[in-house]
Amino acid sequence: MNIQPYRPLELMLDSKLTKFECNDFIGVWDSFVPAPFCETIIKYFEDVVNNRSSIIESEFSEYEDPCITPGEMHYDGAMNRKDLSISINYTNQRFAYQVNQFLTSCVMHYIHEFDQLKKVRMFSSDIKMQKTSPGGGYHMWHYENAAASHAQRELTWMIYLNDVPMGEGETEFLYQRKRYQPKTGTVVIFPAGMTHVHKGNTVLTTDKYILTGWYIKV
Repeated sequence: MNIQPYRPLELMLDSKLTKFECNDFIGVWDSFVPAPFCETIIKYFEDVVNNRSSIIESEFSEYEDPCITPGEMHYDGAMNRKDLSISINYTNQRFAYQVNQFLTSCVMHYIHEFDQLKKVRMFSSDIKMQKTSPGGGYHMWHYENAAASHAQRELTWMIYLNDVPMGEGETEFLYQRKRYQPKTGTVVIFPAGMTHVHKGNTVLTTDKYILTGWYIKV
């Protein structure tokens, strides 16, 4: 399926229309995704979760719903994950297409900045929506293509869906010594390799919602 970009490249390159910064190969598009879309997809997430509340409350080892995943299920619970996720591309095709429109605009812009990527054929398929409640998060340093099964991941992307208070829930990069504060509608794209080891810092006072996934080499 051809994805029509939300905003064409010529408008992405117009600094009056698109707030963009890129340092250490980390591209950030400030408040790019409209807030009403972010609010709508958060409501959708909560509707999906609440309609399956009896499953959500079960032990993760007995989890039954293939579309809703507690973080503890990853790596047999050994990676200190405390979050909840659903796969938007499996549960809502309309939302998935809209997300891919936003991503297409941003990744075209990113490739324009780093034109070696023009030689790499890649696509984004999985769209994971993740909720992290106070006290939760994924606090272990990691990078996205470390496992052999993930070696084809070229770029990682995230969309922050809500504001989180300063000092909470940042995406922190180890070697770049940078932290990025979650802000509604902001898109972040960065390399999936070991140069960009990162982690999610703890949220303390509010839920944090993101969309995330990868561009895969083909």
